[in-house]
Amino acid sequence: LISAFRAGQQRARAMAVMGAAYAACFLLVMGASALVDGGQFARIYLVGGQLTPELVRSADFQNAMWLAMALYLPLAMLFWHAPALVHWHGVTPLKGLFFSAVACMRNFGALAVYVLSWAGLFFGVGLVVMILTVTLGAPELINTLMFPAAMLMAAMFFSSIWFTFRDSFVDDEPAAEPAPESAQD
Repeated sequence: LISAFRAGQQRARAMAVMGAAYAACFLLVMGASALVDGGQFARIYLVGGQLTPELVRSADFQNAMWLAMALYLPLAMLFWHAPALVHWHGVTPLKGLFFSAVACMRNFGALAVYVLSWAGLFFGVGLVVMILTVTLGAPELINTLMFPAAMLMAAMFFSSIWFTFRDSFVDDEPAAEPAPESAQD
């Protein structure tokens, strides 16, 4: 994060614009969900709080959750590669958003497999931790094990984002060798 702001004033400003735009768009998504359920989902998501079974079963809460998810997907596609394009390739924030959206749409199948694989892995690790705590008969152990497991998984996930960028934008093919010069007699 810090290196993005050390790359010069123009790139730092572009990255700040990207961050502000993302924050504004995310708040709009949460605001739209708040219109559906009076802000219960947004409050739980942003601030935390008690998530009761009655609240989760509430139709308004579920509708707000699904609306937020449906609105967040295009937002995520817009911003998936945009910061890297702005920082490493020096494109403007608007062009970065456009190229990111195009890359995500062109690689939608691969990204769907990527997201589903990570979701399965996160679910699997959570399941293993829960089974381990139940088997050991120590339910308080779940908090002790889940935090480091979640941090490890998050580090792996965020590291893997580089490869989605590289495979979408970086050409790994070597440049063609120049033709040999013909000898003039």
